This record gives sequence, C-alpha cells and structure tokens, in this order.
Amino acid sequence: MLSLLILVIAAAGVVIPVLAAAVAASRAATETVPAAPAPLGAALPVAGLGLSWRRLRDVRTGRGPRTLWTGEGDPARYSRAWRLVKPVLHGAGFSWGTVERTGGAVVPLCWEDESLGDQAAIDAIASAEAALAEDDRRLVEVEARRAREAELEAELNGDAQRADMQALETSLRIRGWAWSRRKADIARALLAEKPGPGGAPRAAAAKLAREMTAEVDAAIEAVRARVAASPQHDWLARAEDPDVRRAVHYAVQVLTDLDRDMATLDNAQGWGRSHTHAGHVLAGLPELSVIEATNALAAVWRHRRQLQPALRQRVFGSEKA
Repeated sequence: MLSLLILVIAAAGVVIPVLAAAVAASRAATETVPAAPAPLGAALPVAGLGLSWRRLRDVRTGRGPRTLWTGEGDPARYSRAWRLVKPVLHGAGFSWGTVERTGGAVVPLCWEDESLGDQAAIDAIASAEAALAEDDRRLVEVEARRAREAELEAELNGDAQRADMQALETSLRIRGWAWSRRKADIARALLAEKPGPGGAPRAAAAKLAREMTAEVDAAIEAVRARVAASPQHDWLARAEDPDVRRAVHYAVQVLTDLDRDMATLDNAQGWGRSHTHAGHVLAGLPELSVIEATNALAAVWRHRRQLQPALRQRVFGSEKA
C-alpha cells in the first residue's frame, strides 16, 4: 500500500489536491503493487516532517497487522510536531521507539495501519505542518518582542550597562591576580559578547559583570582585613609587587628549612606552632600568588628576626624591620 509514500510526499511540501491525485493515479495503475514488504533498509525517495522514511517490515501486533517504518535524519522537526499535535500523529501510527540499526537510540517510527486508508496519514501530516507553521509565526513574534524589549532596555539603561562592563574589564586587567581562573574565564566570555540591540551589552551580561566585580572587590577587602595584623602594615599592597612576592617566597623557604621539627621543639628556629603548617605549604608552592604572598608576609613578619638583614630589606623594605 502506498499510504506512507503519500504521507511523506505531503510533508515534502506538495499540496493536498496534488496528493489526492497521486493517490488516485496510483490506485488506477495497472501494475500490481507487490504485497511483500520492501527489502530491509530500502530507501524511499520522499520525506515527511523533515525525515527520510524507510520501510522495515510487516508486523502482526495485538491491534492488528502493521507496516513498520523508521524516520532517518535530524528529528528536530518531527519532535516539534510531536510536541504540538501528538494525539493527531499518534492516531495515524506515528511514535518513537528503538529498532535495529539504531544502536538502541530512540528514533521516529510509523506503525502504518493500512485499514485507515491514505487520508488518515495525509490529514495527520497536514495538521502537523499547519501546527509547525503556526509555531514558527509564534516564535518570530516572540523574537521580535524580545528585540524590541532589548532596544528599550538599551535606550534606558545602556550607559549603566556599558559602565558595568568597563568596570569588569578594569578589574580583570588591574586586579587579575584576585580572579580565580573560572571567574576570569567567565569574565572574558562576557567581555567578548557582541552588543545587543541598541549597541548596549545585554542586561543579563551587565548584571553578571557587576556582581562578579563586586565579589572580587569584597574578597580583596576581606583579605586586606584578615592579613593586616596591625594598622601600619598593608601586606596586600606589598604583595602586589612581584619582587616582594619572590623575596617573601624565599624567606618562607628559609624558615621552613630551619623548621625541621615542625615546631615540636621550643628551639626558636623556624616557624612557631601557629604558622608551621601554613609555612610548609607555602614553601612547597612553585610561586606565590598575591593572596598567598599576603599570608606569607604576615607569617614571616612574626619570625623576621631569623632572617638576614638583606633579606628583610627585600621583603619588608627595611633591614631594621
């Protein structure tokens, strides 16, 4: 029976009257249509709902004999149609399932019931295509509305959004040491985004940029408050100097080398009990970040008298520190 052939031709964009004529012509043909199913995997030269359909076999089911077809190709359009008019398609035999040669993947299927006649399949496909066309119009309207809203947003808040992105760029450039790798990657992705309608950054991107910049600023202030053991020391400011970071890293390694007992003995060498663990960890790092160096400066300050004057000069800026 040629019902699925008619069905898939309809999905290819042929109007219903032409399809009806094709059905009549096929039935009037003198050539006898073979009753046996097409060879396994034989391709049909037509398409329906964005798929190429292949006849697999005839099947006896609990609801009567059916001819099983599988749809090959990108199932996106079929999936949309299924979501929009599932009862109509299901009533004409369409479904999802697994068959041979799909590796267990769920694919579009059609269990053709020849007793329903060709019109059932034609009507189902026509309903699906109409629903898809209506959904396409809806999506266009939604996109147009979003564009209008974005343009209005850019007109009202564009300057503030651009300022948020500029603050993000400045923080990443000047205070990149305070940004984790993950946050820095997100920030760069935001900065690389194309402007939205109206030439302003997207509102969501600007909001995220503002929040991330505020988080980094708050983290810096928290570090400053934590490591400043006394008002006269701004360890964070010193740690921003790469020469100081290298010097305090060496000082940490010197004190750690003296601390062979891990502060278990009261011998005035190496770290005290409150700094021994952190000191050994910092000494084992290949280099110190700004945050790590602020902690190292605060710890070394407590043990600075064990260092040579020249090293104290490099770390703290004075031999008499």
